[in-house]
Amino acid sequence: MDMHWTDFTRTGPGTLAGRYMRMFWHPVFRGRDLPSGRSVPIRLMSEDFTLYRGEGGAPHLVAFRCAHRGTQLSTGWVEGDDIRCFYHGWKYDGSGQCIEQPAEPEPYCQRINIRSYPVAEYLGLIFVYLGEGEPPPVPRFPDFESSRDPRAQSPWPCNFFNRLENIHDDFRISPIRRGFADMADPKSIEVEETASGILQRARRPDGSVTVGYVHMPNILQYSVSASDADAANGAWSPVVWVVPIDDDHFRSFSISKTRSEDAAESERRREARSVSNQTRIPAEEIGAAILDGTLRLQDVTDRTMNLNQVLDYVAVVGQGRVADHANEHAGQEDAAVLLLWHVWTRELRALAEGQPLKEWRRS
Repeated sequence: MDMHWTDFTRTGPGTLAGRYMRMFWHPVFRGRDLPSGRSVPIRLMSEDFTLYRGEGGAPHLVAFRCAHRGTQLSTGWVEGDDIRCFYHGWKYDGSGQCIEQPAEPEPYCQRINIRSYPVAEYLGLIFVYLGEGEPPPVPRFPDFESSRDPRAQSPWPCNFFNRLENIHDDFRISPIRRGFADMADPKSIEVEETASGILQRARRPDGSVTVGYVHMPNILQYSVSASDADAANGAWSPVVWVVPIDDDHFRSFSISKTRSEDAAESERRREARSVSNQTRIPAEEIGAAILDGTLRLQDVTDRTMNLNQVLDYVAVVGQGRVADHANEHAGQEDAAVLLLWHVWTRELRALAEGQPLKEWRRS
């Protein structure tokens, strides 16, 4: 077997997994964090870019550096719908076309063009497409479109695939997790490939059913200990995008359903969560302290924090920056992970050989 078919972790330019991931839209920023007239540097799949929002409100993604002397373009300023480099004042429009060269007696703007990328704003998130050619439609999540409060998680210091594989671990309760969750071990686990990705269903002795998805290629979604009927009717928790920053870091973006309430009440709830988050120790900080030995997992007793996030951080980051699967011993309980590996291997092999890829569709 050609092992690069199973290299899911490297997503930089020119890698096979990187080519595959660039065939999909990915969120990179919360819309409300990028006001009009601002530019910021972002890193996605080991590439650097310039994200800016024009004064008219439209977001744009262009190359990281100015084509003149290569300085960082985000350090410049936005003028109208364009961005100007601070170094010598070269100015680019949203398509990457240079439109001004102030110090040139005979400007040659028409010959200068930096790369630009398709951008879409949806669910309060800014999505970008880094692939070649015409982008596919932006995936839609109609049942989440009433939400006004997407969340952006701090970067985690490990590969994005560590987090994707973690989906199966939310269905069984290890001895240490029993101290934080009133859930029994599942009596059965079912795994299948669907039109959207990988589905896992855990049935528990009390009759409840917990359902989780990996929507290909990098979206997680869970139900919250629901009955089969509830799961079928969309009793879902947040949709979570697991986005590679580089091969050693990823960032998650999530969107939750909004309760049936007016806009004012929704905003009050968002502000209350914001105040709570300001006084809460971040889960990443607690998880890092546990991993470096200054805090024991058993000593974490503050139930007001997001304990699931702490547990996930410890498990996922604790696997190392890139998990060493060669020395793992997978068992029957790892059926979802094994199927995920199989699907990714199949798709990467098809891409490498120029064969048709599966068209993933979320129902």
